[in-house]
Amino acid sequence: MEAQIKEGPTFTSSIVSYPERCTLWGDGRYRGNCDGRLFLNLVRRYRAKRVADPMVGSGTTRDVIAWLNRNHETAIDFWGGDLKHGFNLLKQDLPGVFDFIWIHPPYWDIVRYSDHPDDLSTCRMYGLFIDKLRECLRRCVAALIPGGRIAVLIGDVRRDGVYVPIGREVMFLASELGQLRSVIIKAQHNCRSDYTRYGRMEDVLIKHEYCVIFKKPAG
Repeated sequence: MEAQIKEGPTFTSSIVSYPERCTLWGDGRYRGNCDGRLFLNLVRRYRAKRVADPMVGSGTTRDVIAWLNRNHETAIDFWGGDLKHGFNLLKQDLPGVFDFIWIHPPYWDIVRYSDHPDDLSTCRMYGLFIDKLRECLRRCVAALIPGGRIAVLIGDVRRDGVYVPIGREVMFLASELGQLRSVIIKAQHNCRSDYTRYGRMEDVLIKHEYCVIFKKPAG
């Protein structure tokens, strides 16, 4: 599996694709879980020393940092929280100050993760979902050092034939979250929808996500 980790500090492309999941980190059976290589390469690129993930899910980001510290003699501090473990980003501040924060929130209600009222995936109204997502991202930025970065992995959805551009909504938050620095297009692979047979569709399947990166202004 080590051979799958091809993109190191020289990672420069705004388009990434990982057709074969690297199984070193996280749990691929967890709905919405993503391959850890994009996160890994961003941590390396920004030379992050204090990293947080407030929606850690199955623990991919936690495992990546542990792997880096164990195999590459780094000493990166990591904190991970999740609603299912008692951390509520809508109501709690992150416990510390960080130079890099990764967050992979629900894509509205495409996958329902719990019945908790503060779980973003339980929002029936799109406007309420965006309001809650905005509050979560604000709390993350508040925990960044000046010059620190937040990476938001998010995808669009389609409801009743209507395209819902959640990625665009996140990009438009630049005035609140800091300087918009990068938009990375990530191809989606091994999704549950890959194994669903569809009838004739008027429009194409959504097979990409966005990793939107903001930088907190110095001072």
